[in-house]
Amino acid sequence: MMSKTPSRRYRPVYIICLVIACFGGLLTVTWGGGAVAASVEQMGKARATARVLEVEGNRSSGHITVEFTTRDGRRVETDDKRRGWPADAGPGDEVEVVYDPNDAAGSVQRFQDVRKALVVVPCFAIVAVLSGVAAYRTRPR
Repeated sequence: MMSKTPSRRYRPVYIICLVIACFGGLLTVTWGGGAVAASVEQMGKARATARVLEVEGNRSSGHITVEFTTRDGRRVETDDKRRGWPADAGPGDEVEVVYDPNDAAGSVQRFQDVRKALVVVPCFAIVAVLSGVAAYRTRPR
């Protein structure tokens, strides 16, 4: 007759699968939510290629000055906080920006390509679900 004591053999697999499922779910929600927020924030704004004129300070307390041409041909030079801009952006580099056509100088932001999230977020979700199923199947009984 077999004993009814739970096997400890699956306990590490169960814990590892549970941790991977939790982190996968967390990454899915965080990255997916960020992509949705960036997409909504950029909705209705015009896109342009800007040239970096000056970079001061570090990413947490610095400023970046960019220059771009709007759709209607106006040349705009604006200064923005450095947070959210590429870390390696330097004078002379080109970056993609979005701006409100009604207030080009006051609303410029770095363009965030959310298409990458269309691939990454489902992958995180699949890993989370598969790990959750594996954790369920290897749970201690």
